[in-house]
Amino acid sequence: MNRGPRTVATALVALATLGALPAGAGASERARLYFTTGEQFRTVTRTLPAGGSTVLPTLRALLRGPTAAERARGIDTQLPKGLRVSSLTITGSGRVRLSMSRELLQGVPVAAAERTPDQTSLLRARLGQLLYTVTQFGDVTGARVLVGDTVVEDDLDRQDYQPPRPTFGTTPGPTTAPAPAAGPVVPGVREIQQRLAELRFLPADAVDGIDGYRTRQAVTAFQAWHGLQRDGVVGPMTQAKLAQAGVPRPRLGGPARRIEVFRDRGVILLIEGGRTVRAIHVSTGAGANATPTGRYTVTRKELRSWSVPYRVYLPYASYFNQGIAFHEWSDVPAFPASHGCVRVPAPEAPVVYAFARTGTAVVVA
Repeated sequence: MNRGPRTVATALVALATLGALPAGAGASERARLYFTTGEQFRTVTRTLPAGGSTVLPTLRALLRGPTAAERARGIDTQLPKGLRVSSLTITGSGRVRLSMSRELLQGVPVAAAERTPDQTSLLRARLGQLLYTVTQFGDVTGARVLVGDTVVEDDLDRQDYQPPRPTFGTTPGPTTAPAPAAGPVVPGVREIQQRLAELRFLPADAVDGIDGYRTRQAVTAFQAWHGLQRDGVVGPMTQAKLAQAGVPRPRLGGPARRIEVFRDRGVILLIEGGRTVRAIHVSTGAGANATPTGRYTVTRKELRSWSVPYRVYLPYASYFNQGIAFHEWSDVPAFPASHGCVRVPAPEAPVVYAFARTGTAVVVA
């Protein structure tokens, strides 16, 4: 029989007696915290004070964020500083009514219709961290999340974070990006493209005389590499630099075959035999999600990878640092904008994916 909502005090006592803790946990004071690295969850285990309920101390530990040592290992959180649990109640069916402070919606409009795709993804990751941390306990299966009296998510469970089922009779491809529209041949564009191809910012088969998306991305990469304004337009300064520039030279050192990532320029170099074979515009992690510097290797590849926290597919994903990967994305601006991964424009994503074989060195500076 459903006994209805209980007060926070009795709910927390009940949670302490619900089911077993996660497999491998010892005493009742050990629990997992769900943080993030790039586009994926990253869990750490905390030892909490013995006695009483476990769920509220676990949530509070989650809200305190990773330790300095954990952040040094690339562990991050999408939950804002200052976020607090206002109240917590359990229904008889094991659903948690979780009321959070207003920081949960920091940078995210209250109305779902007013949110951008990036804001929607960010909120999903925040809710996912809360949900996965709470539902590790026994019979707790889902959550209703509020900010004050405003319902943010009415009925949330882990199934909501699983990949959508493909439509019957279809096989999902690696990319969801629309094909770029073909435009008219523009006088002078072919010459610019040929020069960009000579400098390794475009492949030779992209020289078509059309001022399209791939060409503008190549111009943006060239401008970024040479410290020019990144607008993708070949103005007088860009034209002059094109006439005198050389092929970008590798700068970070490492194996003869590697990928160099320059966060400040938003450019990666694909290096074969110690020489640059391609220079490509990218967007790395922004703010607290900045892509960690260091030396890594590609460890995992998925043509169509599922980001659990953000509930989105990442086409042409090559992971090189836990949940951080090179992957295709529809929006690759001329500034850092990702959650830690390296966003690659759709036309270049298959190129990077093919180059980034498992074991390929990656240097991030």
